[in-house]
Amino acid sequence: MYPYFQKNIPLQAAERSLSDPIRTFLSQNPAFGTLLFQVTGGQGAFPIPNAKVHISKKLNDRLSLSITVLTDESGKTEPISLPAPDRRLSQSPNNGIVYAVYQAEITADGYIPTEIRDLPVFDGVTTIQPVSLTPDFGQPPNATDEIDDKEPDL
Repeated sequence: MYPYFQKNIPLQAAERSLSDPIRTFLSQNPAFGTLLFQVTGGQGAFPIPNAKVHISKKLNDRLSLSITVLTDESGKTEPISLPAPDRRLSQSPNNGIVYAVYQAEITADGYIPTEIRDLPVFDGVTTIQPVSLTPDFGQPPNATDEIDDKEPDL
């Protein structure tokens, strides 16, 4: 396993053998940004403890990196360090994308799961991602709220 997350939380690779995609991703993303989730209900009125936050990055058709954490009694996750491109790339034009993009799925008992796509992570930046879950009042099975984060306009 690749222990690239804070507090020795292992980065999990879902493939039979680890190979070049992981090394390539980590060489392109040698720095770290931080995500912290604040999960609430009632449109932000109260925290949701023990919500599961699953963050992933698809590297190719067979390989993805992921981590799963739980929220505390205040609805917050611990800060999660994730690989990101070096911030020095943003200091010159035409250096390509200067952030890494991740997906997140947030679930809690009694609430509709929420998916967040295209979640940007920048080197040296802590992003607090608010998530307001919707109560599951007889929703059809497999109902999911989806959020597409807008790609940063840099």
